[in-house]
Amino acid sequence: MVGLDQPAAAAATAGAPRGSRVLVAYASRYGSTRGVGERIASRLREHGSPVELLEVEAVEDLSAFDGVVFGSPVFNQRWLPAVEEFARCNRAALAERPVWLFSVGTFGDRKRLIGPLMKREPKGIGALQNAIRPREYRVFAGVIDRHQWPFLSRLFFYALGGRLGDNRDWPAIDAWAEEIAQALAQRAT
Repeated sequence: MVGLDQPAAAAATAGAPRGSRVLVAYASRYGSTRGVGERIASRLREHGSPVELLEVEAVEDLSAFDGVVFGSPVFNQRWLPAVEEFARCNRAALAERPVWLFSVGTFGDRKRLIGPLMKREPKGIGALQNAIRPREYRVFAGVIDRHQWPFLSRLFFYALGGRLGDNRDWPAIDAWAEEIAQALAQRAT
């Protein structure tokens, strides 16, 4: 099995800008955030960056990475505990490299009326941003399933213009991944 992985790894890094190895890390409760992470990783690979996509619990060491993109869904105005732990334990290493943060929430940050308010989520994001100075922080809408929301929460959600289903804005996610790829390419030259 090791022999099979080595050629694949060599092919993934062939032609990639030197010094652009990227970690895309995430936590996901229902799979929506994993999907966003997978999409970002895929787009970065298309631009020649060697990318490792991992759940945050599987990340052991950041020293092999020149850039990090990581995110979490937001529940009760907080990231999942695994992501909060990842950020706390790796704060110094994250501050030493380019980092991009994302959350997956109810509306995303581009929804006209409620979107700007969602940028305040999750609790503690301001302190994390001050500590590691990420290049950017984005909030993307996720997948909203009826069974995940109590009746009164659904009423409030509908009143604010929300809708059930897959609300991920793939063009916005792709555009953000493109910006990250460009920043990494500039850094590598």
